[in-house]
Amino acid sequence: MFDALDTQRAYRALLSAMAEPGTVHDAPPGLPLVLATLIDHEVIFAEVGDAHWRHADFVLIRGGDSGGELARVRQGTMLDPALGASAIYELDAVGEGPVALSLTGPGVGPRPRTLRLTGLAEAEVGLIQRTRAEYPRGVDVLLVDRAGRCAALPRSSTVDRS
Repeated sequence: MFDALDTQRAYRALLSAMAEPGTVHDAPPGLPLVLATLIDHEVIFAEVGDAHWRHADFVLIRGGDSGGELARVRQGTMLDPALGASAIYELDAVGEGPVALSLTGPGVGPRPRTLRLTGLAEAEVGLIQRTRAEYPRGVDVLLVDRAGRCAALPRSSTVDRS
C-alpha cells in the first residue's frame, strides 16, 4: 500500500499546510494516504455518524457536509486545547472552485489569504467559524481532495467567506 517514504512526504505536506493556513499542498493519492499517515493504534478515528465519533481524535466528513455535526466534535478545554479533535473533510477540489475562504492569523502573513474549494457545503463555513469562537479551544480542519491536494484551517486561523 504505502511505504515510509510516502507517509513522510504526506506528513511534511500536512505540517506545511498547518503552518501556512490556506496554502495548497500535494499528498497524492489524497485521503487514503492522509489517513495512513495520521491514524494508528493510539488515536481514535471515526466517520461522522459512526457509533463513537464524538470521542474521536480524527473525524472524517465525506462530501463536505457534516449535517451540522461539526459543532459536536470534541473542542478541547481552555486548560488543554490539544484535546480538541481534527476534522478531515473529503472535498471535490482543494485550491479551486466556487467557495472562497479568506484566512487571517498566524502563518498567513500581513494580508488575508484566499483559499478556493469545491464541495464544501455553505453551512460548514459557519460551523467552522463557530468552532473557533473560544480559541484556544477548537477544531483543526484538514481539507483533502481526490487528486491528492490538501490544505488546513488550524483552530488559530480566522475563517471568513470571501
